[in-house]
Amino acid sequence: MAIEFFLYPLIGILSGLLAGFFGVGGGLVMVPALHFIYSYLGYDDEISIPLSLGTALGCIVINSLSAIPVHNKNRNISWSNFLKLLVGITFGSVLGGFISVGSEKEIFKKIFALFIFIISLRMFFKIKDRNSAKDLSPIISVPFGGFVGTISTTFAIGGGIFIGPFLRLMGEKMHRAVGTSVACTLPVGLIGAITYSYLGSNVDGLPEYSIGYVNFLSLFCIVIFSSFSSRLGAWLTQKVSEKIFQTLYALQLVPIFFYWLFA
Repeated sequence: MAIEFFLYPLIGILSGLLAGFFGVGGGLVMVPALHFIYSYLGYDDEISIPLSLGTALGCIVINSLSAIPVHNKNRNISWSNFLKLLVGITFGSVLGGFISVGSEKEIFKKIFALFIFIISLRMFFKIKDRNSAKDLSPIISVPFGGFVGTISTTFAIGGGIFIGPFLRLMGEKMHRAVGTSVACTLPVGLIGAITYSYLGSNVDGLPEYSIGYVNFLSLFCIVIFSSFSSRLGAWLTQKVSEKIFQTLYALQLVPIFFYWLFA
């Protein structure tokens, strides 16, 4: 039992920093780390993958609640665009949980790896600025929010790796795009965690302290560290230039790609 309690602080600190700094929720770190822990403890992929996803989404809620006030204080959240994305995110987040739990797990891992690789590759290239940022049209924001919600709860990623680049293309500065992404990870995490709890409510063989596919022991041990480091990450976004920030955004995804490729 010692290995997980050694890893939980590391997972919490790193995922919190990434959540606050990049606006990605922290799931990119938490899901493979939790999958490793549950697999090490003897749970097969039919349990370890959805349990990792559901628990990570629960942690994302706490990470986002910690980082949102910092980004909001720095005026780095577009609340009008957040509300327009929220409608689609709500419905998509429920759908994503059903897709993940019902998927073939080996195929799931390889699709996740490919998905991470594509996003990382895209962010290595400079995204051309518009002359100015603009509010999203509901015709764009609702279906895009639905897409983000579906993919985010399918892979427990919070949605920031889509919303950040998307808002960047729409003319937002990178720091403001990230701040809005952080706000969007809150409904993704909350709705996703509730959905995974429901989907796992009748499953046997789950670890102790689990409600469905959310393990509250893991969640608590991670968020006591990530809730502080996510605020630090949000503060650090103000200290890095746009160009360096975008490169770091891409680099964070590379090791995650290799984990899921060979998992």
